[in-house]
Amino acid sequence: MPKTGILSILPRIQARSVSSFDRLYQLVGQNTGNLLFTNAVWNQIAGPKERINFTFDPGKLNERLGALVIPAANWLSPRVDFRDLADLVEKLTIPVVLIGLGAQDASYSGRIDIPDGTVRFVRAVAQRSDSISVRGDYTRRILEGFGITNVTVTGCPSLYHNFRSFVPPSNNLHVRFDRGLIHATRYSASYAPFARTKSLQRELFRLAYENGMDILFQSEPEEMRLLTGLDLENAFDDRLKGLMLEIYGAQDWNVLVDYVVSHGRLFFDVGEWSRSLDAYDYVLGTRLHGTIIALNSGVPAVLIHHDSRTRELAEFAAIPSVALENASLDPKKIVKLLNGIEWKGYYDRRSQNAALYKQFLLKNALPASEF
Repeated sequence: MPKTGILSILPRIQARSVSSFDRLYQLVGQNTGNLLFTNAVWNQIAGPKERINFTFDPGKLNERLGALVIPAANWLSPRVDFRDLADLVEKLTIPVVLIGLGAQDASYSGRIDIPDGTVRFVRAVAQRSDSISVRGDYTRRILEGFGITNVTVTGCPSLYHNFRSFVPPSNNLHVRFDRGLIHATRYSASYAPFARTKSLQRELFRLAYENGMDILFQSEPEEMRLLTGLDLENAFDDRLKGLMLEIYGAQDWNVLVDYVVSHGRLFFDVGEWSRSLDAYDYVLGTRLHGTIIALNSGVPAVLIHHDSRTRELAEFAAIPSVALENASLDPKKIVKLLNGIEWKGYYDRRSQNAALYKQFLLKNALPASEF
């Protein structure tokens, strides 16, 4: 049986062996959430596999691989042009299967300025596969607008991966507000409007800080740098310190650093990430994969969906969720929200959608493992 190539980041990162923070940040694709769908695909594809990097030689892959699988994220975005990858895929003669493609849009506008190179890339994949896997119906409609119609809605592959053996939450929860794990969505703290403008995203950082709660970091480079201890010298000038203080509503830099180091949670191993969640009564925030890994570890979790990417997946997968504009960070209302959720709905939908996902893999002639 020929090998299946998987174009991906490393499924697991040994952070202590990485010499610089910038290198570590790039290894996870600037977001540790990428580790979830990467691990999922590696486990869901059976048979011999080989990791392929993003600068592959098409001729060599044509010679030695049976197919190339590409785990994707919110790549339909005006911010990233995949023309270099399009150039490579267009030279492949083997099947190419794209899994979990999503659209990045602040709303359901239906109008995303997707670069020509990205459209070329998706078209090239569509011509080399039975169909493309997308995260939701919104992404399917976006592709349809470009004449790409061999599309299957499967959600994200991480939805169907058990990160450990677990029992789903019951409807008789004992939720303690201060025993929650909070997450929000942010990249660099150097973007002043985020720090200085009231938003639910910023208020989640403040909620965790003010209540001494643990907070999950996936893409926040400043906090991730503090937690890894890499390249700290001269990493924080006065402006950056000031912006971070504003984000958290903190007054003292040293106190804030102590909080991040004591209460920040950062993972480069999805197994460790999953096991750590036993410490919490619930998980809450705007991170899609931070929510999925909790639910798929048997821990109650609610997603605050805030854009097309998170909304379409929450709707397709029946992820317990609330729209950003309707979300309340009042402790009593958070507890009430969690106690009012029928958790069985997510797991029932998960089983139904997993069957659709397996069918997608088989139609693309990919050997599927048991999941």
